[in-house]
Amino acid sequence: MKLNKFIVGTVFASAFASFAAMAAYTGTPTNGTIEISGELVNSACGLSEESSPVKVNFYQIPVSNLKNGERAGNVKKNIELQGCDTTVAQTATVTYTPSTVNPSDASLAAFTSGTASGAGIGLRDNGNKDVVWGQASTAVNLTNGKTTIPFVAYLKSDNPSNAVTPGSFDSTINFQVDYQ
Repeated sequence: MKLNKFIVGTVFASAFASFAAMAAYTGTPTNGTIEISGELVNSACGLSEESSPVKVNFYQIPVSNLKNGERAGNVKKNIELQGCDTTVAQTATVTYTPSTVNPSDASLAAFTSGTASGAGIGLRDNGNKDVVWGQASTAVNLTNGKTTIPFVAYLKSDNPSNAVTPGSFDSTINFQVDYQ
């Protein structure tokens, strides 16, 4: 009888030990990578993630909206600054420069790819003034922490006497934030 209890006890102990070993096994580990990048700057503020790059999508604008030099699209966007320190600077200006100036109207950025033609892209700054490429915008007051610099992108016919050709387009406008 003692031998039977010993054998039964040994069988149960072995079963529980193997069950516990199987329960503890969770499979092959999953491995991954965290990619980290950034830039330390000696500046009053840094660009936030949303502002590098700022993406503007006009979606679909009927060419009829661009007759007689009218503006269309008027997409409101922001340049977001982070970590601003007003002991370093109190205001900021933005200088915008297109990758290519429209050859028919120097106040507009040219379409650099796509099939659309006869129009270009303009900007209005945070003071609601038309941006002049290469010149500083209206100054904006910095706030400690986060500062938002709004602008409006629009489409405009580059020559009111020429037709606007429908199609897709892309363009790039670079910006530089200067602190005062």
